[in-house]
Amino acid sequence: MKVKVEVVYTSKCKMSKSLAEYLAKEARTYAKELSDYDFNHDVDLLVIGFEEYVCLKDKELEEFISHLSRQHVKNIALFNLFFVSNKQMERIIQLCHQYDLPLMRETYSCKIKPFCNHGLCDDALSSARSYLEDMMTICHQYY
Repeated sequence: MKVKVEVVYTSKCKMSKSLAEYLAKEARTYAKELSDYDFNHDVDLLVIGFEEYVCLKDKELEEFISHLSRQHVKNIALFNLFFVSNKQMERIIQLCHQYDLPLMRETYSCKIKPFCNHGLCDDALSSARSYLEDMMTICHQYY
């Protein structure tokens, strides 16, 4: 049985888009913006990526999460990139709990340097790939 994986990212996040595309390729699917996601599509693992911005609440991401349903999404995995603090991840986790969504216990966060134009380092990509593989294995073996 193959695990059906969808990888989505917030539209304003350039580095998250790169990481989402990398992870989607590993999962043999395509990354898409939140606005392109089909809420009626059944998926075993939904991977959501975003970036942390200081003093900026991500309304797009919060609205997206509020529309998700256990009926169509079996598991949710989160990854984020942050510059200073990782508080948005905590807010998103709380939001998933508030809507009683099937959030995986593990999340992936990566600290990046501000104004970094050369992309993510190989260690970040390798760690993200390992995270995705672990979440897919858990979905395949236990759910």
